[in-house]
Amino acid sequence: MSGGAQMDKNKWIITAQELLDIQEKLKFLKDRKFKVESNLRELSGNKSTELEGYKYNVFTRPGLVDYKSIPELKDLDLEKYRKEEQKFWKLSYTKQFNI
Repeated sequence: MSGGAQMDKNKWIITAQELLDIQEKLKFLKDRKFKVESNLRELSGNKSTELEGYKYNVFTRPGLVDYKSIPELKDLDLEKYRKEEQKFWKLSYTKQFNI
């Protein structure tokens, strides 16, 4: 097991399971949100709508620039223009334990 030397193993497992439960609920809610949004867009005729105090607005922003497709930038080092790195954590579950 990797991690801190004085780790409370049971507390860690319980906390990890709680995080996995939350991730599953968020996935369900994200899927549900997508379905409800699609339905509301359809009901709005795919345009901004105001009704009974609700405002549902559509916004358009320019697409991202695909810098790799620009031949003039091919030999340039763009790393010096990169913003600070971001750190992400991912929890995965490989086998079931009973606590």
